[in-house]
Amino acid sequence: MALTSCKECGNSVSTQAVACPHCGAPQQPPVLPPLPVQPPPLLQAKEETIYSANAVIVTNMRVIIGGATYALRNITSVKMLFTPPRLVKPILLLIVGLLILLAAFMPINENAPAPAGVYVIAGMMIGGAILWMCSAKTMYHVGLSSASGEIHALSSKNRADIERVVLSINEAIVKHQ
Repeated sequence: MALTSCKECGNSVSTQAVACPHCGAPQQPPVLPPLPVQPPPLLQAKEETIYSANAVIVTNMRVIIGGATYALRNITSVKMLFTPPRLVKPILLLIVGLLILLAAFMPINENAPAPAGVYVIAGMMIGGAILWMCSAKTMYHVGLSSASGEIHALSSKNRADIERVVLSINEAIVKHQ
C-alpha cells in the first residue's frame, strides 16, 4: 500500500483512501495501472498434412505438386481426367505389315516365290505393331479448376495414384471451408 500527501492538510493518506482520515477532504480515486493488452488470438489455422507421396503434398491450406504450389482457397474443383492412348501409328504399322505379308503370299511369278526376308520383315512389323498397341496405356490427370481456368496439375499412367491425390485434395477442400 502506497502513501501520498493530502491536498488539504498535508498529512499522509493511503492512495486507496476515498477521503483523508484527518480532515475528511475527498481524495482522487486511485489510478489503477492499465491492464496489459493481449493480442487477439491468431485466426490462422495450423497447417496439417493430409497426403504426402512422391512429389505431391496436400495440406489443409495448399497443394504442392512437383515445384508448383496451389493455394487451396483458389481451387474451385478437382477431378480425375484421362487421355486414351493414341493408336493411329501402330495401326498403320500393322496394316503395312499385313499388306507386305499379303503381297508375299501372292507372287507375281509362280516360279519365283518371295524371299524369306520379306516374311521376316512383315512378321516383325506385325509383331511390333501388336506390342506397341498392348504397351500403350491410358494417361490419367489431376484436373484443378480455379477462376483462371483448368490445368492438368499431375499426370500418370497409374490410375490408383491419381485417384488418391484427387480424393486427398477433395478432403482438404472440405476441411478448409
